[in-house]
Order: sequence, then C-alpha cells, then structure tokens
Amino acid sequence: MQNVFVFLGGIALFIYGITITSKSFETFAFGGFRKFLDKITSKPIFGVILGTVFTSIIQSSSATTITVVSLANSGTISFENTLGVIFGANIGTTATAQIIAFRLTKYGLIIFALGFFLSFISKKESLRALGRGTMGFGLIFVGMQFMEGSVTGLKNSPYFMNLFVKMSQKPILGVLIATVFTGIEQSSSVTVGIVQALGAEKLLTLQAAFALVIGANIGTTVTALIASIGTNVQARRVAVSHLLFNLIGATIFLIIFKPYVNLISKTSSDLVRQIANAHTLFNVTCTILFLPFINKFAKLVRKIVPGEEIIIEGGTKYIDKRLLNMPSFAVDALHKEVLHMMDIVKQNIGVLYLMMNKNSVKVTQQINLRESAINSINKEVQTFAPLIMSKSLSDKHSRDVNLMVNVASQLERIGDIVKGISELQIEKIKDGIVFSELAMIDLGKMMDTVKKEFEMIVENFDDLTLEEFKEIEKIEQSVDDMEVCLRNGHVERLMTGVCSPEAGIIYIDMLSDLERISDHIYKIARLLNEKVNSEEALERKDDN
Repeated sequence: MQNVFVFLGGIALFIYGITITSKSFETFAFGGFRKFLDKITSKPIFGVILGTVFTSIIQSSSATTITVVSLANSGTISFENTLGVIFGANIGTTATAQIIAFRLTKYGLIIFALGFFLSFISKKESLRALGRGTMGFGLIFVGMQFMEGSVTGLKNSPYFMNLFVKMSQKPILGVLIATVFTGIEQSSSVTVGIVQALGAEKLLTLQAAFALVIGANIGTTVTALIASIGTNVQARRVAVSHLLFNLIGATIFLIIFKPYVNLISKTSSDLVRQIANAHTLFNVTCTILFLPFINKFAKLVRKIVPGEEIIIEGGTKYIDKRLLNMPSFAVDALHKEVLHMMDIVKQNIGVLYLMMNKNSVKVTQQINLRESAINSINKEVQTFAPLIMSKSLSDKHSRDVNLMVNVASQLERIGDIVKGISELQIEKIKDGIVFSELAMIDLGKMMDTVKKEFEMIVENFDDLTLEEFKEIEKIEQSVDDMEVCLRNGHVERLMTGVCSPEAGIIYIDMLSDLERISDHIYKIARLLNEKVNSEEALERKDDN
C-alpha cells in the first residue's frame, strides 16, 4: 500500500512539475508564437516548426492545441493554417520523453534548488519565471524517481506481469488502456513518463511500451475536443483534425507494429531511450506522411465538420520600425494603419447594426475580437508616432502624424462605445427585455443616421471637402436632436405603459451611446477639416 501512495505522489510531483514549467515558460513562448503566426500562411512546414518549438518549450501539446483552438475560435487563424501547428505539437510533446531518457532523476533536487534560488533572489520577473520553470523541471525528475522506486515491487505481481505480457502480445489492449488513462488525466507526457518509469525497472517490453505510447497520443486529443465545445466551426475542425491525425497515425503504426518495434530496438540499448525514440519517430513519421496531403486532409475534416468559417483580421498591417529610416514611408505606413483601423471600426458598426436588427447575440464574439484589434492597433499607433516625430520631418508630415494620432484615439473610443452597446444588447436579451415596436423603429433610424455619418468619413477621409464637412456637421446635429426627441418619446410610452422601466434604462443608454459615437465621428471630421484649412492657409502664404 505504501508503494501505491509513493507512486501516486510521484505522479503528482511529475504533473505539478510539468504544469509549473508550462505556465512559467508559456508567456514568453506565446509571445513568439503570436509573432510568427502569420508566417504559417506561406507554408505548412512553418506551422510544424512553430508548433514543435512552442510545445517543446512549454512541454504540453495540450496547451498548444488549446491555444490553437482558441485562436481558430477567435478567427485569428484559419483552420488550414492550424494543421501544421497541430502536427508540430505532436512532435514537440515528445521532448519531455527525450529529456527523461537522459536519466537525470538523481539530479532532480539539485535542479529544483537552483530554480528556487534563481526565483528567490531575482528581481526581474523574467528571471523569476525562468527560476520557476527550472523548479518545475527539477520536480519532473523528482517525480520520476519516486515512480521508478515505487514500481519495483510490481515484478512480484502476477496480475501486472500478466497484463504487461498481454499488451506485448495484443498491442490494441495497450492502446485502449493508454487512451482511456490519458483521456482522463489529459496529458500524453504524463502517460509516457509513467511508461518510461515502468521501462526503467524492466517491467515492460518495448512492444507493450509502444502500444501505450500510441494510446497516449490518441488520448491527449480529448483536451482539444473538450476545449472545442461551444466554439465555432473552425475551432471544432481543429479539434477533430487533431483526433483524426492521431487515429490515422495509430492505425498505420499498428499495421507495421512489429517491424517498427524492431527498428526502434536498434536505436539504443536503453529501454527508456527506446521508448522516447519510439514516441518521437512515430510523430515525426506521421507528420512527414501527412504534410504532402494536407489540403486533402483539410477537405476531409471539412466534410466531417461542415459549416462556414469566419476569419477576423486583427493587429497591425503596415507599421514597421524598419521604415523609421525612411520617415516619409513611415508616415505613409501610419496613415494606412489608421485607415485599416477605421475599416475594422466600420465592420464592427455593421455587425452591431446586424446584432440590433436581428435581436441576436451570436455575433458578440466578433465585436469583442475586433475591439481587441482596434485597441491593439491604437496602442501601436500611439507608440510608433513619437518614433517618427523624433526624425527630421517636413511640416506637412508632422501635421499628418499628429492628425493620425488624434484620429486613432477617436476611433478607439468609438470602438469602446460599440462594444458597450453590444453588452447592453446582451443584457437586454439575457433579462428577457423587449422593446416596443415604435422604440425599435426609432432606434433603427438613429443607427441608420450614425452609420451614414461614419461611412461619409470613411469614403472622404483623404479629401474631405467643406461641403462634406458641413453635411457631417448637420448629421451630427440631427443625431443630437434625435436623441432628445426619442428620449421624450420614450417617456410618453413609459407614462402610457407601452414601455417597461427596465427596457427604458437600456433604451436610453443605447440612445446616449449612439449620440456619443456621432460626436466622435464629428470630431474626426473637424480634425480633417482643420488639416485642409491649415494646408490652404500655407498655400496662400507661399503664393504671397
């Protein structure tokens, strides 16, 4: 019984070590992951490399697949572009087994102590995170040491020895056992680690060990499947592709089971290393086999999980610090970035319009994701602009930079308000609040007017005439008047019992928010008009 507790304690330390290492390193790794994400679009092999490196660092394919499911669900990345990352994650997760095969168990406490001191004495958060990751790394080997020591007695157990013999003779049994076990504890690294602990004590043959490794690869897909529950179609496709990839790979290797095991037995005389090699080569081979047929594989998954994908573009497209050496190009990039930001705001206003007309909350996630992109772009604009201003600029370029900074700020505020209105719509539907037919008609008219006002800014951003500015000014005033009129109309309906007080609170807030959007649109128009006036004044001065 004592050995059972020691074994369970070893597993707990092992899992905790992997968890600490993963959490400590994933913040830094994720930054690089997002940075190189766009490169995936050119060739799937880039996705394989990215998935392999990312997973090797954080030592968790589950974390990688959940991240990819999340990114696919957010519309940041298309389903096809996730496949290479998924393949790479399977390769990367084998790094843990390869590290374990170095037999560093006796150094586990030393590694843990080094990590502890680094974490304890460091003032920089990055070094403390490195220390915590090193502590987790040490705990992995401490856990392995406990597991190896506790299973020695299994050699005297006829039940377990008979089970291990059966798994050697019937690999499918080992596959099923490992699939279920890994599905429950959701980590192939833990399962393979336990297999290696058993292998270190010569309790398993390579045949039984590899069967368990195959099952671990299938079982780990449960994490992505669970993470995809309630997500959109591309996220569900990612989860299904992960499962299908491992199922097909498992089938292939069960067919060539004996020849493959014989091949692996020649790679090392150490069973623990053989298990690690079997795990790595299995996933590398599967990836090599799948890569040439990645498009056909994607089509197959699409048939299994039908539906329409929604890809939401986010982040900067034009800003690049390398352009600072050519200030005029940098100013042009800033200008394009603000137009890009404006287009995202326009899309969100359009989606909000749809959300209100359909009385639905299905597109809420789209609004939230675009709002996140708007905030991100605005932050980059506000950071990039001072860098440009530090260069030698003409007066015109200086005015352009100032204009873009101010316009970006106004767009960011519009984005915040749009998100706020969407949250009011969610609250309205959640609480079962219904607007009267007349209230909906009036609200629709106000939304139409605001939408028209913003579209005028988008269409005339680079050449706003005085007549167009005055037209926007009139629209802004009409929105102000409309808010007062619609507020009064609501009060009348409230007095006659047509509208409920609960509906009224949300309705008035929506009117107020739409009026605020109109104000910010007018401020953008005024900024553009001031730019035109200043340029005309300078031209007159030059002529004189």
